[in-house]
Order: sequence, then structure tokens, then C-alpha cells
Amino acid sequence: MVGFFYSSPHHKGDQMAIEKIKNKKTIIYPKGLDITWGKDDRYWRLPSRYQNMKDPSAAAELLQVSWLEVTCSTDNVEAGKSYRVGFNVSMAPAAFGWKGCDVYIMAKIGKAGRFVYKKMSLENKCSVPNKFSMPEEGLIITVKPASSSLGDHCLYFGMYEVWSGRWKGGLKIHHLLRTLTTSLHQLESVKDI
Repeated sequence: MVGFFYSSPHHKGDQMAIEKIKNKKTIIYPKGLDITWGKDDRYWRLPSRYQNMKDPSAAAELLQVSWLEVTCSTDNVEAGKSYRVGFNVSMAPAAFGWKGCDVYIMAKIGKAGRFVYKKMSLENKCSVPNKFSMPEEGLIITVKPASSSLGDHCLYFGMYEVWSGRWKGGLKIHHLLRTLTTSLHQLESVKDI
């Protein structure tokens, strides 16, 4: 019998590319992200496997996809605390396909949790060569105390544009940042799905 080897076209994040500072901050570098179609070089250009996993100059560059899905998770959270999550990104000069496409930054606590999200348009960012945050003001999520939320306390988050069906490219993801927030008044702007 001949063996069958299946190679997924999706990039699975490497835990070595995640920098954790106990309960304060987590930085997920491009190699630590789960990227749909990330192993297919027609769609994404990922940092070289020889490049330092935590190299701050590295970026995952979206060449072209119609299904944008970049996710990650961390257990570096504490019950009863609130965290700000967001992506640090830039746009290539030849970025395309972002007109009328809202990108959603979504987060939840536990696999069975409810998503909170913010949407952002990149249409006016295509001519901006500098790095910027997505969403611009950050997305705040609170980890409920253990007594009210049993089990999985991992923070799951991601960037999505899977609804328009349009091809888009030119987005560069430099890292994802999760920080402890001290201001809880920002929670009012968070929406539930």
C-alpha cells in the first residue's frame, strides 16, 4: 500500500514566534499566526524560515486572496482583567481590492465564547506607507472571573474579510499585540455578534 501525505495550504502558527510577558503583554509575530492559504506562495509571502521568528522587521505580506482569515490565540490572560487586541500593519504601494471591503477584527474568550468585534475600512489606507493599528483605537475584551466562565480562558482573535468575495492584496502584517488595559470605560464601544 502506498502512503498518502496531505500537506495543508494553510500556515499553522509556531508558538516560538509568540512573546509573552506574564499577564501584561503578548506579541505575536507573523510566524506565530494561523493564516488561511498562508503556505501557498501565490497568496502570501511569509518571512523566510531562516529569519529570526521574533524579528520586528518581518511581515506576512498578502499578495492576493478573496478569503482573508488570520487568527491566533493566547492563554496569557487573567480572569477579571480586560485586554486590548490589535494588529500592527502597513500597506504595499500596489495594494488593491480594499474599496468597499470592511475588515473585521474579532476576539472571544474560550472556543465557545461570543465574539466582540470592530470593523475597519482600509480603502483610505492604501496610500499610507507607514505602519498603523487595526482597529485604530484597539478592541477591548474582558476575561470573566472563573466562577462565571468555566473551562477555556484562552483569548482567540483574528482579522477577517471573507464576505465580499473580492480579491485583495498588499496588506502587510507586522505583528499582533495583546496588552492589559487599565481603562474599562472603553468597553462601551465594543459590540457583540
